[in-house]
Parts: sequence; C-alpha cells; structure tokens
Amino acid sequence: MPTMLFVDDPVRGNPLRPTADAIRALDGEEWLSTILIDHLLQTTLKGCVPDHVLIGSSDCYSYFSTYNDKLDKHDCADTVQTMRGGLQAYAKSEFRYISAACHQGHFFVVDVTFDSRHPAIFKQVNVYDSLSITSRRRATAVLGRLQRFLSGFCFHGLDHNLLLLEKQDYVVQQAVFRNCPKQNNSHDCGLFALAVIWHLLEGKEIHSSVFTQDHIGALREALYRGLSSNAEWATLENVSSFFPAFLPPVRNEPSPEQDGALVHDTGPEDEEPKEDEEVVAETHPENFTHDDEDEIFERKFSEPSQVFQTVEELMVVINDYQEASGNSLAIRRSRGSSRAFACISHANCSFRVAFGPKARQEGIILKRGNCNLRHNGAAVTAAKDGRCLKKRSKEVIKQLADDVALHKHAPPTANDVIKAGVHKKKTLLSYKQCYRGVNARNESKIISDSMSFQLVGPYVEAFAQRNPSSTAFMERGSDHRIQRVFVCPSFANDVLMCVRPVISIDGAHMRSEWKGTLYLATVKSAEDELYPVAFAITVDGEDFQGWLWFLQHLKASAPNLIAEHFRRECSYRLFTFMSDRCKGLNTALGNVFPANHNCFCAVHIRRNVESNHGKKFASTVTVLSQTTSLPEKRALLTQLQQKSPGAYKYVTDIDANRWMDSAWLEDEKLPPRYGFRNSNISESANNMVGDARNGNWLDAIDGILIKMSLRITKSQSKYEGKDGVVGSILGLATERWEKCVGCRVYASGNDGETYSVYQKLGGELEEESLLKVRPVDCVCDCGK
Repeated sequence: MPTMLFVDDPVRGNPLRPTADAIRALDGEEWLSTILIDHLLQTTLKGCVPDHVLIGSSDCYSYFSTYNDKLDKHDCADTVQTMRGGLQAYAKSEFRYISAACHQGHFFVVDVTFDSRHPAIFKQVNVYDSLSITSRRRATAVLGRLQRFLSGFCFHGLDHNLLLLEKQDYVVQQAVFRNCPKQNNSHDCGLFALAVIWHLLEGKEIHSSVFTQDHIGALREALYRGLSSNAEWATLENVSSFFPAFLPPVRNEPSPEQDGALVHDTGPEDEEPKEDEEVVAETHPENFTHDDEDEIFERKFSEPSQVFQTVEELMVVINDYQEASGNSLAIRRSRGSSRAFACISHANCSFRVAFGPKARQEGIILKRGNCNLRHNGAAVTAAKDGRCLKKRSKEVIKQLADDVALHKHAPPTANDVIKAGVHKKKTLLSYKQCYRGVNARNESKIISDSMSFQLVGPYVEAFAQRNPSSTAFMERGSDHRIQRVFVCPSFANDVLMCVRPVISIDGAHMRSEWKGTLYLATVKSAEDELYPVAFAITVDGEDFQGWLWFLQHLKASAPNLIAEHFRRECSYRLFTFMSDRCKGLNTALGNVFPANHNCFCAVHIRRNVESNHGKKFASTVTVLSQTTSLPEKRALLTQLQQKSPGAYKYVTDIDANRWMDSAWLEDEKLPPRYGFRNSNISESANNMVGDARNGNWLDAIDGILIKMSLRITKSQSKYEGKDGVVGSILGLATERWEKCVGCRVYASGNDGETYSVYQKLGGELEEESLLKVRPVDCVCDCGK
C-alpha cells in the first residue's frame, strides 16, 4: 500500500471531528457539510475497506483543483516533484477510487477503477446521482479534474499517459450514469451517497428501489440523536454496524452488544422483521398528522400528457395553484428547465413535486415518480425569524414587465410594473420587488438578444432551403459580424400582379439597443389591404449604398416590377414607386429602376414647406397636389410666388409630374397612380411591424415574416372560390350605374365627340346637359 494518501482518504487519514454547526444541520432541511460526510465515512468504514479500494475526500473537487493548478506554476515545481514521488506508487497496480464527491452543493458518488498498465487505463467509470433532475455537468467537472490529477502526478512519464494528455475528456467519455435510488428532497444527497458507497463495498446490486427516502430519513434522525448526545461516537468498535441497521440489503442481525443510543431499535431480539415491514419507526414524530393528497394540485396537473413549453409557462400554473390552494411552494432545485418544489406552509411537510424535460422531446412535464402529493405537519404562518412568509412574485413581475414592454417603446420601469399590477392583478407590489424584477428581466433580455445573433444565419439559411423560390441571404463584414439581411418570400412576385401597380418604399430605424435600419417595400390591393413584399435589415443608415443594395436585390427577386405597362401610350414600366424624396433613395431608384416612374409623397413636401416657410403656405401645397384644374394650379402658384418666394421656389424645383395631379392632364404618357399622393402605405406598414422593430434582428425577421404569411393566408381564405370584379369596385360601379338610370343620350354633332344628355327630374320636366368626350384607343388585345 502506498504511503501517501490518495485524495485525502478519510478512512486512512487522521481522525476528523465535525463542528457543532455541521451536526446541527442534521436536524432540519439543511445541506450537510463535507467534513461531516468525511467523518461518517471514516467512522463507519474504518477497517472495512480493502487495500486496493481508495476512498476519496468528499471535497475532492477542491483538492483536484488546488493541486492541478500547481502543475502550471513554475514556483511549485519542487512540490509537484515531491508529490509525484509519493503518488506514482498508485500506477503500479489496479486501484478502485470511490468518493462521495461534492460540487456546487450536491453530493454524488464517483466509482472509478484505473490501472496504468491497462491499455484503456480506466476499466470502469460509474456515477451514481440521487437527484434525478440534476445536471451531469457536476460529475463531468469532477471526472475531468481526476483525469488531470492522475495524468500529472500518478501516471507522469508513463507511455499510457499520452492517451490522457491527448484526450482531455477521455474519462468523461467512459462514464456511465447508473440507476440508483432517488431522493425526494434537496438536502439528503450526502446520506444517499453514503448509502450507495456502503452497498458498493458490500458488493450489493444497486437499483432504484434498493433503499428509499424513508430509510434515509430514519438514518438522518438517528445520526442527529447519536452525534449530538454521544461524545464517544468515533471510538465505538462496532460503529460499522450502524448503517446496516437502516439499509435493508446490507442489514445484519443485531448483536447484544449494540445497545448504545446510536443503535437503531429493530424490536425484540427474538422477533425478526417481516419482509413487508419497514424498519423506519422513528421517521415521523408521534404527533405527526397526515392529510389527504392535494386534490387542487391533482386538478391543475391532472393531464398525464400536459407539457409546458417554457419554465415561465410552468410558473404561471404554479402561481395559479398557490392562489387556489393557499399553500406556498419554495423552489428547492433549479437547473436548466428542471424545477423541484417543496411545501413551506406546513412544518416539515413531505409535499414534494418535480418537473423536468421530457425524454427525447421538447417540453417540461411533471415527474410523477419523484413526487409526494401528501401534505402533513402543523400550519406555518411565519418564517423562522418571525417575518411573514414571502410570496413568489418574480414570475408575476416578469409577466407584467413583458406586458408593459408590448405597449411602451422604452424599457419598462418599476413604476410601470406597479401600475400594471394594480390594474391587471389587483395587487400592490413593492417598489423594491419591481425594481429588482425589472432589472433581472432587462439583463436576461440583453443576454438573450445578444445570443440570438448567432441564430440569424441558420434561420435565414433554413428559410431559403424550405422555400426554394424565395430570396433570403445574409452578408457579413470583414470582422464576421452581420451587416445586412434581405428577405423576399416566394409569393411576393405573384402578389404584385394582384394589386394596384404602385409600390411604396421606406426606411425606419430599429428602436432596440441593437440599432439598424429596416427597409420595407409595400403594396396595396383594390380592397385597401397592405402587403409587404420584401424587407431588409442593415447596419447602413438611409443612405445611397443601403438603398442601392436593397433595390438591386428587390429587382432581382420581383421581376414583375419592371413588366411592360398595359397602356401602350405609357412610356414607363408597370409599377410606380412612391417615396419621401430621400436623396439617397432617389439616386438609387434612378440607377436600379430607370424605366419606372418615381412619385413623391405630397405630405412630406407639405411638412417641409410648413417647417421652413410657415404653416399658412402648407395648405396651398395640399391643394396644389390634389387639383386637376390647370387654371387653379397656375393661380395657386402665382399667389404663392407673391406671398412667399422661398416656398414658391421650393415647390417649383420639384418636378410636377412627381407629385401634382394636374401633371397627368399635361402628359398622357404618365402611368396612373390610383389616387396615391403620399407614402401612407409605408407608414401603415411600419406601424404594422412596429413590434418587430422593438426587438433584436432575429425576432424582427421572424415577426415580419409571420405578418406577411398571415396576411397572404387570410386573403387566400377570404377570396377562395370567388371570381369577377372585386367587391368594392363592383359596388362603386353599381352605384354610378343606378344614378344613370333614366338618362337618355343623343349625338349632338357629326364629330362623334359631343352628346346631349336628358335626365328626368320628375313629371315631364327634363334637364339637358352637353357632354364632350375625347376619343381613347382601346387598351385590350382586340386590335381596335
């Protein structure tokens, strides 16, 4: 046997004495200390452990970390060399290392058999964890440090050590997480680990029901009585029989000498325990009362297939249960999407419930095998320090903060949450609670948003793959950061042939802390329904380069924008663009769509006149944009020139055929713009996707695509099976037709342009009107 202890072996080391506080932790629902666990290992296993079995300290994680750090420090070279000389004896034969390892406040058992002469080094690597909802990261952290310790000290200079140096997670890959009994609380993990070690040393098979929570509960109570009253606990010769008295598979026949306070009373000597009898007589106090199972909880979680998609969704139902039952639940374990709750409304209540991920599927379910729905114990109205029991308000505050964020552009504040709590929950929350909750929510959102940028690329790629005819791609800069994202769904080009041929384009700044510019192209149907057809998010401002990039990809994705106009006399392409006279946008439109007509928003022109020349001249601009009378146009311009030469120069410098209705009387080659005089289409579209502008880029892309898809889907359902003229157009035509009923029309000359219209006013009286029409060529394909 090597002379140097392996990992502070408590069984072969110096006597250990737990502190009074460590012993007192046994009386209640507190975690046990490593010194107490090592003391129990030392006293119960002394003289029972074979030479080839090494019992490691329960504080092995800190031990490994301390000495592994010395391997990297030059000033510790002498210490490392000395330790190697003492520890390399463990490389000469096979050893089995067992430890009740503690990491991050949780005990679990590590059972590793290693032999440096064996090609694989590790013959077995087993882990026994009594907490079913815990993460395996604790065990992998301990095993990784064990491998580094063996490699740096015990196996240093050996040939097989190269395997450990090359594969730093080699021992983790060999690990097998074995089935073992599970605890129903969060504070008995240390005793569960001790019980598992006892079974391993006795060679007993370990399975989920080899011992139970009741056995461990009885053991805990007896340990507290013995350690707190018997000062000679560590010197008892037969103390190793203490554990078997509580663990059925390793229980021995009690001997007459075992009559101390630490020996569990199993009954008269001549009476053996029955097979179905639990030897846990002292698990509960005599005045312990048992109630029926919690029916309210059963109703809330009665569906076996009930699945919660998020922890927040689970907490909403937990809060509903607390309000309905009056019981308060405290979180005893929180790891990832797993949660374990215990009742704190009753003294020493055994009510326990656990939730965790559904195996091989998404979602969170109730782990019924780890639940005890029975309440017991006297009602508790105050905490140990005399204060009232706290009510869980974290999830309520987060929910209220999320609701506020939906209606407020700025981040929610504590006062906002207090007001929302009064109006929606009829409860008054403290400012301190709300302040902490809002800060936690904002910090969590920032972290989530920053991580979301890693998913933008995969999201865009997946969208393009699942929609082959769509255009979706992303560009990165030289620093590999996202610069631009463009998306045009496959249905957008087809939508263009079913709407008014006017497309409004505009840019809007993202309102979140992640910044960026949202470019949006929108059209409008005959039913006045808006349809965004393409969008982009870039780091550019509304400058020439940003607009040029967006319009080039818009043109490539939607070729119907440059289709031939159905009017032969029109010298422009089919679609007319409506914009707000942004300089970079106008220049880019001229470069990318030179054959399309570009109209300006009259509202923006009016606002510029109002801000630079006065409000009284702004109304003149409105009339100028709407009038179809050339004499009125000339009179308005003359009036404006006399009263405000600056305003006159500003409006006349803008091409009339870009914004004045009267220009269509003077130039027949202009394409119709269907009554669109402003960019309200874009303003409405920006409002429609306003929520998306408040979040990160990933949420914005997903939100806008959902809006676009929903609008198309609703339109398909609305107009499915319908044919003919659109309802609003048909109604207008019918109204005008009915006004013409009873009219008689006669030609008044031989020129074919003048007609007399006689309209009945009642009786025999008629009113005559002269109508002069201008001949227009047919626009259909009849050839006339």
